[in-house]
Amino acid sequence: MSTWRRKALEFLPQFRIEIEAADSVTYLWVEISSEFSLAVERADQSFIDGTLKYLVWSLSEVSGEESKQAVSCGFLEDITSNRKHWQYFSRWFTRAQFEQYKGSFMYALSEKELKELTDLFYGR
Repeated sequence: MSTWRRKALEFLPQFRIEIEAADSVTYLWVEISSEFSLAVERADQSFIDGTLKYLVWSLSEVSGEESKQAVSCGFLEDITSNRKHWQYFSRWFTRAQFEQYKGSFMYALSEKELKELTDLFYGR
């Protein structure tokens, strides 16, 4: 079993069927992104927390380039494009994480929108 799949099962055991069916880590992050938006709507903190832990692992040095690219394009860009999520960023991400992920946020936003998100995150 691939490391990305094993880690996904560790952090998101309730998503087992989708994890096992995913033919790539990129496809998995697209699936997680869709479910994450639903989890935010229904305040499913377990799924939100598991996703954010998997995100941190996926961007770590041990995860590999494929996982890093998948989470950056298949998740971070997606959640950033949904303005409803912005209000939660300061809960979901530390300041260091926010700055680290800004490069991915920029792909989904205009310069003006990125400034709005940054101001909201920092409480300006």
